[in-house]
Amino acid sequence: MAARRGRRLVLVDQDTGEVIEQKPRVPHQFEGNGYTLQSTGSEVPLYKLGLTGAEWATLDWLREHGAASLAIRVTPEALAEEIDANASTCKKALARLTRMGLLLKPSPRAAAYQLTPLRYWEGAGSTHVTACKRLAPPRVAPHEKARARTADAKAARSRTGQAAESATPIRRAAGETS
Repeated sequence: MAARRGRRLVLVDQDTGEVIEQKPRVPHQFEGNGYTLQSTGSEVPLYKLGLTGAEWATLDWLREHGAASLAIRVTPEALAEEIDANASTCKKALARLTRMGLLLKPSPRAAAYQLTPLRYWEGAGSTHVTACKRLAPPRVAPHEKARARTADAKAARSRTGQAAESATPIRRAAGETS
């Protein structure tokens, strides 16, 4: 076993017998540093949202300052100095991006924003999954009032003789085509 460890394995071209040199390994972002995600998924692509220059600059500034993994504090005045815009433009940009769901606010009064994990993420995959689960809407369940109306409608149809025709699948014997 010790002799085997000292040997160097190489790739050899079987036609010519020439040794093929190994390519240097490129470091990947998954190696302990987390990863950066910019996805569109089933959402509308950003280029179709009609974002203004200030909104693009706001998204870029927030991504560069760590808002892809956690909420960061920024006021419209501070953002305006950074992206060379005025404070009212930045306030409108932050408000519109929040309404569109590209930015999240931890609370209505907080001057902190986070890029939505569904579209932007920096960090480990496990925390990304957790963040996306936290944003997932709850399952849709019919309200009691809706269930009562459905039951009343079925009862009314059965009293008037209008039985609801339920669709039954056509059952065929094995090998029967029509």
